Amino acid sequence: MGAFSNTSFSQQKAKAEKKENKDKDDDDWNFNGSQSPGTWDAVIKDDQVNIQFFGAHWSSGRNFPLSELGALPNGKIGEFSLNREAGKMALKGVFENQFGHGTYRFDENEQFKAYLAQRGYKNLDNQLMLDVFFTDINKAYFDFMKANGYANITNDQFKDLAEQDLNRKKLDEYFSMFKTEGYGHQSIDKIVELREHGVSARFVSDFHQIGFKNFSLDKALELRDHGVSAKYITEFTKIGYKDITLDKALDLRDHGVSPDFINSIQKMGYGTLTLDKAQELRDHGVSPKFISSIQEMGYKNITLDKAQELKDHGVNPEFISGVQKLGFKDLTLEKAQELRDHGVTVAYIQKVKSKNLSDIKTLDDYIKLRDTGF
Repeated sequence: MGAFSNTSFSQQKAKAEKKENKDKDDDDWNFNGSQSPGTWDAVIKDDQVNIQFFGAHWSSGRNFPLSELGALPNGKIGEFSLNREAGKMALKGVFENQFGHGTYRFDENEQFKAYLAQRGYKNLDNQLMLDVFFTDINKAYFDFMKANGYANITNDQFKDLAEQDLNRKKLDEYFSMFKTEGYGHQSIDKIVELREHGVSARFVSDFHQIGFKNFSLDKALELRDHGVSAKYITEFTKIGYKDITLDKALDLRDHGVSPDFINSIQKMGYGTLTLDKAQELRDHGVSPKFISSIQEMGYKNITLDKAQELKDHGVNPEFISGVQKLGFKDLTLEKAQELRDHGVTVAYIQKVKSKNLSDIKTLDDYIKLRDTGF
């Protein structure tokens, strides 16, 4: 067991930030910063303790019921432990104001390890046994799996179940969702795939609750991989887009279109946007900030199509301002676009002005001169 860490609790509290994760069931707090192997940080919330364990090249967060940990050392360094069939986790440390830290040691249960070997499982190294401990795989776990139609679990599947923390609670949630939502009996490999990609039972059920039914688990994987959640779609329906499909939601997400993006543009007086138009604007790099920056220069009536044209032709506020400062105060957006199309830059105008050419006065003159190759 490593040396006790004296990280200050003020620093530790600053590191504990709530984050949204793939399942919202274990890593409810994200501990940032560098930690030594064999140490832990913890946060108590309600009747749960989230403990982040740090190894040589890994870290893993787990939730434990307070009742399973017993009396915790509060205010001074003490010891407590967690016993499961896979082994014993001995922890030393201290808690103050719901935050704790310290060191740990994991001791395998050799008898249970032998039991696993008898079942045919190989390569039961310390890391795998630690995963088995965290997932709380015990003899009853195998009975549970058999009762749900998984009597034969291969060595690779056993390892995956342990590494993905597919404990009985999570598996029961999957089994219930498969049954309730009509997915039938799914293989262990499919369950592991869902877990690896962050597709929880709740993730799928949330889509069903907002009206999306009869989509495949592969579609659920695609949605999760692209960052489309039920909440993401709900935010669109709230601003009037009631008929959005899952495929359209994927398109919008891939192109970076968010409800906030649409809202911001609509609040600028452009009325209701179609989703296709919003996607087109996003693809062309037209942002609310770009539009407002053009408007602030006096072009109040700029249309979305014109904003898109300007962006495509490389006309930005800096270019417009640069031309205006050279004496062309009445520059129109059409003329600014024409200048860019002909390669007339601010630097070019400045260079020509330095030549004191008496017959070059208007912007059209600069365009004609540039077209000659001067």
